[in-house]
Amino acid sequence: MQSYIGVFDSGVGGLTVVRELKNRLPREAIMYIADSLFFPYGTKPKERVISRATTIVEFLESHGARIVVVACNTASSAIFPEIQRCVDVPVLGMISAGVKSAQLATRNRRVAVLSTPGTARSHAYLRAMGLLDPTVEMIELQSQELVNLVEAGSIEGQNVTDYATHVLKPVREFGADTLVLGCTHFPFLTSLMEGILGPAVKIVDPSKELAYEVGLVLEKCRLTTGAGQQDRFFTTGDPGDFLDKARLFLGDYVSTVEVADV
Repeated sequence: MQSYIGVFDSGVGGLTVVRELKNRLPREAIMYIADSLFFPYGTKPKERVISRATTIVEFLESHGARIVVVACNTASSAIFPEIQRCVDVPVLGMISAGVKSAQLATRNRRVAVLSTPGTARSHAYLRAMGLLDPTVEMIELQSQELVNLVEAGSIEGQNVTDYATHVLKPVREFGADTLVLGCTHFPFLTSLMEGILGPAVKIVDPSKELAYEVGLVLEKCRLTTGAGQQDRFFTTGDPGDFLDKARLFLGDYVSTVEVADV
C-alpha cells in the first residue's frame, strides 16, 4: 500500500498546512481530505465534530496515512485525545504549534489569538499557553464570518478589509505585539491583516511550526512516506467546487479531486 502524510480540515483552510508541509518536506506524499459537506466545524457541537473527525482519521489511516495532521484548530482544540485513541498512527494538531510559535515571537508578552467560535469556546490556546509560559497574557478573538469568506474564495476587496479591520480592532486595544492565526483559513488573509495591523504586530501562522514538528516525527519514528508518489486530494462535497477553490489558493498544484464517501 502507498503511504502518505494524512491531513484534514472541514474545508480549504487546511491547504495552508499542505503548503507548508510541501515547502519543508517536498519528497513526502500527502493525502488531504476537505470535509466540505460538514463545513464549518467551528459552529458545530463538540459531539458532531468528534464523530466527523474520527471517521475522517480512520479513513486516512485505512488509505495509507502513516501520520495524521489535524489541520483544523476546532478539531485540535476540542477532541484531540479522542482522535489519537481511534488510530494507531501518530496524530499532530495545531494548538501546540501555535502556542510555541507565539511564545517565541512575542516581545511584550501580550498575544492575541483569532479563531473560530468553537476554538475560542474551548479556551485551548489559553490553557496551552498557561502551561507553556504563564507570564504571557492572551486575548481570544473569534470570527466565523472571516472563515466563511475565505472558504468562498473572498480574500481581498474593500468589504473583506473593512470587516477584518473591525474584527482585529481589539488586538491594538489589548496592546498585543503578536497575533496567532488560530484557524487554518486565516493564513490566506495574512497580507491583508499585515496591512491592517502594521509592522508592530507579528502575525504567527502555526502551520510553519507544525510542518517542522511533522518532519521531526517522521524522522524519529522512521515513517517516511513514498517519495515520488502523487499527492491525493479528497472532498466529501462537490469535487469540482473544491478543485476551483484549491486552484485559487494553490494554483495548478491541485489537479484532481476525488470524492471521499465517509
